[in-house]
Amino acid sequence: ISRKKHDGGFLNSYKFILDRYGLKPSDIDYFCISFYGNPLIPDEEIVKMHLKELGIENNPEKLIIMPSHHLSHAYAAYFLSPFDEAIIMVADNEGNLLFPKYKGGNELYNNYSERNSYYWAKKNNMVLIERDFEEPGSVGFGKAYNKFNRYLGLGNYLSVGKTMGLSSYGKPREEFKNIDIWKIDDAGKLRSNMKDTNDAYKDVPNFFKEYNIFIPDDRDDYSKPIYNEQLAKDLAFYIQEQLNKWSLEKVKILREKTGINNICISGGVALNGIMNKKIEDMGIKVFVPPYPSDPGQALGNAIYAYIKKNGLNDNVLIPKKNFENFTYLGTDYADIEIENEVNNYKHREKIKITIPENIYKFAASKIAEGKILGWFQNRSEYGERALGNRSIIADPRTEKIRDRVNTLKRRELFRPIAPSVLKEEADKFFKYDEDSVLTKYMLEINEVKLQNADKIKGVVHVDNTSRIQIVDKKDNEKYYKLISEFYKITGIPMIINTSFNAAGDPIVESATDAIDSLINMQLDGLVCNNFYIELC
Repeated sequence: ISRKKHDGGFLNSYKFILDRYGLKPSDIDYFCISFYGNPLIPDEEIVKMHLKELGIENNPEKLIIMPSHHLSHAYAAYFLSPFDEAIIMVADNEGNLLFPKYKGGNELYNNYSERNSYYWAKKNNMVLIERDFEEPGSVGFGKAYNKFNRYLGLGNYLSVGKTMGLSSYGKPREEFKNIDIWKIDDAGKLRSNMKDTNDAYKDVPNFFKEYNIFIPDDRDDYSKPIYNEQLAKDLAFYIQEQLNKWSLEKVKILREKTGINNICISGGVALNGIMNKKIEDMGIKVFVPPYPSDPGQALGNAIYAYIKKNGLNDNVLIPKKNFENFTYLGTDYADIEIENEVNNYKHREKIKITIPENIYKFAASKIAEGKILGWFQNRSEYGERALGNRSIIADPRTEKIRDRVNTLKRRELFRPIAPSVLKEEADKFFKYDEDSVLTKYMLEINEVKLQNADKIKGVVHVDNTSRIQIVDKKDNEKYYKLISEFYKITGIPMIINTSFNAAGDPIVESATDAIDSLINMQLDGLVCNNFYIELC
């Protein structure tokens, strides 16, 4: 809405929703909020501020405060899952402060904090069973991965997917062989061997220095990435392997303790598709919501309030409340709105508009010719992944097209690009569990079958894997039709799918945003509803 990527706060979207649907604050039954980096019981001042911003100062009973940041992640994961009973693992940098003893700076460093939390849920009930890394200065899964990402010059926690992509280019180093960032004590709790000084550029070298291994700690500019160096690739490989190893160890312990074979994973770490697949390969049923990181808290909060206020909790005889259709939750734009935005675009002289007889067949033929298109249909996706409504689409058959897509998006060329593949044809190209729901949301990494890998070079990563999206007709009929037409033309039942935005920009929301991006990114064309738009 604000057109600022990762923009904080809720006021822009709140005003947008009220205006669009003709609502007043009095029309809303409850507002449920969660916090990050604040005490579990927030100070009066921050509560009063939210009451004022929401326009409910005279109705404070409407404000519901989540008991914790991690509980919100857990609710979003479990109540969207197909399970009636599950263990939930929430892992991120930090959540709420548990005991805000120290104030006046570096609260997240000096206080006990949520980092890894584990819950048991059955029917509509959920309880905290344990935590790891809660001690001041402890380095959990999210914090360690973030430190390596920063050290490699790849940005902050919002871009750790770059390190995951780079890890496939690395290899195990003999000197790293017996060095672990984490360990498990006799009580089954994870402990950190890495020390946190709030300086990622020093903490990573200092960790290795403890084992007489020396990596550079005096680079001139840490903001410049070093991903072309073999050391960087091997460090990315190392942190990914550590995450795999210790997440699996913890999940094994949780399964042994509880006897439960279903696990929901949430928090920003749950976006790591390599880890998710490793856990699933243990024979465990895994669910991750399409939005496990902090933006998903909005829905986690709403679900929590719904369960509590409808009296559905604290009684195991009440069937679990199931939620459906939670992938595409953006604004539903009417056809006439789209038509008006397209026809009245502010720089109408820069674009040419046509209305093909069959938009799916037309777009598929353009992709088969090597064109890179924007694809805009229906409600936008909620979450980190473009899933066929706000996507950039292209031919998956060549590396040349993949590299051009990355170039237009201003992404590093080493980063993989995902395929969207027809459900009925996926097993011809990929090894995956047909019962897994993770493939619907691009939340696990799957091996490519070697006999067909050469046919889809544009979506095969250096380690012969892909982060696939299985497309089912009942989930997204328009996107399914497009891929089906491409399949008829080329014999390949998939297309490249990446989010409709350039690096540093948010994903497009409106038709106007889509046309702006067509122009700014110099795409070959844009499908917007039934319109085909290209540059003059």
